[in-house]
Amino acid sequence: MKLLVLLCIVSLTFADPKIDFFMKLSESDFGRTILQTIQVQENNVERVLQFIRQLQVDINAAQTEHTNYLQNRNGQIIQYINEADKALAKAQQQKAQDEAQLPLKEEELNDKRAQGESKFAEKQRNLDRIAALTAEREENKKAYDQRRSEIVGLLAALNQGKKLIQQIKTGSVFTQQEIFAEIEHHHKKFISRFPDRRGFNSLVSLSLAMAQDSTLKSDQSALERVVQVIEDLADSLFQLQKQEMEADDAREAAFQQAIARLEIANQSLEGAVAYLHAQILRLEQALLELQNDINTQTQMIQNKKNEKADWLSIQRDETKSYGKQTENRKSQLDLLGETENVFVKGPLTPEQQQFLQHLK
Repeated sequence: MKLLVLLCIVSLTFADPKIDFFMKLSESDFGRTILQTIQVQENNVERVLQFIRQLQVDINAAQTEHTNYLQNRNGQIIQYINEADKALAKAQQQKAQDEAQLPLKEEELNDKRAQGESKFAEKQRNLDRIAALTAEREENKKAYDQRRSEIVGLLAALNQGKKLIQQIKTGSVFTQQEIFAEIEHHHKKFISRFPDRRGFNSLVSLSLAMAQDSTLKSDQSALERVVQVIEDLADSLFQLQKQEMEADDAREAAFQQAIARLEIANQSLEGAVAYLHAQILRLEQALLELQNDINTQTQMIQNKKNEKADWLSIQRDETKSYGKQTENRKSQLDLLGETENVFVKGPLTPEQQQFLQHLK
């Protein structure tokens, strides 16, 4: 029956550009999210425009935040690459010096002392890097735990709101007036706990505000739509929670790998330092020790080349990800702009409204 009604409406409003636009919205997940919100607003142009403009602000804020992050991240990566280049140049230079000093036993002794100091300094730099990575990881964990706690709070607020709304439909012991008062109280508690009005906080607050519409007690279909909006929003939060957990797992794996590399490097450096001190006491083994150092520098050169290549790969991946997300946000803003243009012209006609309510 609903399909028949929808076909009739489409046939009567075939040339209506708003109808065409609503059909366009239904073709994408983001467009369907906009449609669901428009359907719930019951042709309230002011609230629809408010919702659209808030989303535009949120998306632009997310783009600015991502841009700033990428700029800072690129600065860090450039610094790491420069450090790798310096270490690479130093290792190449040291290798050339060692090869030139092979026939000079006396110079070898002085060179070994310098190498011992260099290795110790490099070991200390690695220890400093381990400390810096550990502190950075702790900050990341703190931020992740805070965000996880926030998402849990948002989900709890949605579940409580849904429970209260469903009491209207199922006939709880509470009167309808008491239920609406409880929803309003729940909404105020939510605003007090989550004063930040951006992103999901705003969407959850909006869904709780819609649940306070007194017309819900006499309009079961509107009540069901509000419940559906809350359930869809909860699903989105669950997905976000899963994505952030996976991202934190990836950060932990990268952290463990980086620490392991530095600890292995320090183990190698400790052995090299001890070996150099032993050679200072055994000048007769000077030539052998110089050759060992040449091998060490060769490995250091390869390590630094690999390290530089790793940073360049990370930079390319993050830049590519930024481009994709920027393109996605631009598409969303374009769609929101078209939606805004539709509603600034005034409310929908009854035919348009009827078509919209039957559109899934």
